[in-house]
Amino acid sequence: MTTTELSYREQAITFDCQGEWLVGVVALPQTPRESVSEDLAPTTGLIIIVGGPQYRAGSHRQFVLQARAVAAAGTPVLRFDYRGMGDSTGDLHTFENVNQDIAAAIDALLAMVPSIENIALWGLCDGASAALLYCHATQDARIKGLCLLNPWVRSDASLAKTQVKH
Repeated sequence: MTTTELSYREQAITFDCQGEWLVGVVALPQTPRESVSEDLAPTTGLIIIVGGPQYRAGSHRQFVLQARAVAAAGTPVLRFDYRGMGDSTGDLHTFENVNQDIAAAIDALLAMVPSIENIALWGLCDGASAALLYCHATQDARIKGLCLLNPWVRSDASLAKTQVKH
């Protein structure tokens, strides 16, 4: 079955993060009813952490397409908006301050798919940095994998060099 045959299904969800509502979309593998068994239940889930001033669809719908392809391959995926971004409520937080958002997203995916035992975080740009900061700050044992694309690294020294150079 190919992704064009809709071997996944999607569901919009909202979930709480410190009194604010986060909006996300869960892409779930579509399994034929007759083959559903505990042995086929997914044990790994993916959380997509967006980067920069983007919301859960991503530029050119890249996160939509990615989530659908991963779900069609058998892994549940949640893509979501941080507080204050996209359709989520609250004040906007920078990537250094979204640990609670990431934790709430993990909890939401686990509540939807109780068979999940392992979580992988996929992050782009400052979303990749947010994933690293989350793992460092929380030591969350549920996180078993990271896929980090173009992590955003900044220090006063590198910022100063960039400003002087340009």
